[in-house]
Amino acid sequence: MRQKIFITLTLLLQMFFLTNLEAKKSIVEIDKCFPPSKLRFSKNLKSSSGLNEFEFNQLIDRVERLVAPVVQRQTKKKVVFERNWNDDEVNAHATRDDEDNLVVMLTGGLARHPLMTKDAFLLIACHEIGHFLGGAPKQFRGNTSQRTWSSAEGQADYFAATKCLPMLFQDKTETKALDLSLNPEVKRKAFTRCDNEICARIVVAGWQISSVFASLKEGTIKPDITKADPTLVDSTFMKHPNPQCRLDTFVMGANCDAPIDEAFSDFDPKVGACLYAKKNARPACWYKDE
Repeated sequence: MRQKIFITLTLLLQMFFLTNLEAKKSIVEIDKCFPPSKLRFSKNLKSSSGLNEFEFNQLIDRVERLVAPVVQRQTKKKVVFERNWNDDEVNAHATRDDEDNLVVMLTGGLARHPLMTKDAFLLIACHEIGHFLGGAPKQFRGNTSQRTWSSAEGQADYFAATKCLPMLFQDKTETKALDLSLNPEVKRKAFTRCDNEICARIVVAGWQISSVFASLKEGTIKPDITKADPTLVDSTFMKHPNPQCRLDTFVMGANCDAPIDEAFSDFDPKVGACLYAKKNARPACWYKDE
């Protein structure tokens, strides 16, 4: 009888620790792109703005086709896209499965946001990949000094603008239709910060998605391509920078001429990046060179 009780207690304890381990893992492993928001966009929404389900899947297919070989080459792992079209939340996140494959989740609520465009959606997909391939600086695990697998939010943005979007925008035939949707005035402003078409396109996409970020919190100042966030951080900020700061990162990244195929380092933030502070380095509103 005692032996049976002992075995039962042992099994219960094992289940308890395994359950808690999985819970802790899920908390640590999930990296959400957007801060918490009550904003929701139902799949039943009757609106001409945002993306439809066909566009949602078409864009993810394109990212998957071009990015999967890069992920395989750099990490020896697969990238899996979870397409949650029925989810109303405006969000996206990066995580890993039990085999350490890269998992990117994108919601229909994000795609249906009235300010969402095809280029902006591609940018978000690139941002999520950036949590895996963006390199240093890496986020901290909880309140410890231990680094996680995930690049900081600002670094994921920098990866999207320096490596991922330039790769996606190289194919002019495939992306010609997207150019038609660009607002001429916004594009003109983008060319005040750029000297080529791909750079300007990335800046416009950055402005579009930064405007989506700004819409999530009432009273947030809208980002402006012609301005810059004056904030100077004392240490690298790992969480979500404000929308203007994020736009600054996209502008700087779009101007970086480091080779697209030069991978970022997990340990040295200088590798694969640009360092000219006034034009193409990570902006000081979230990054501190230490």
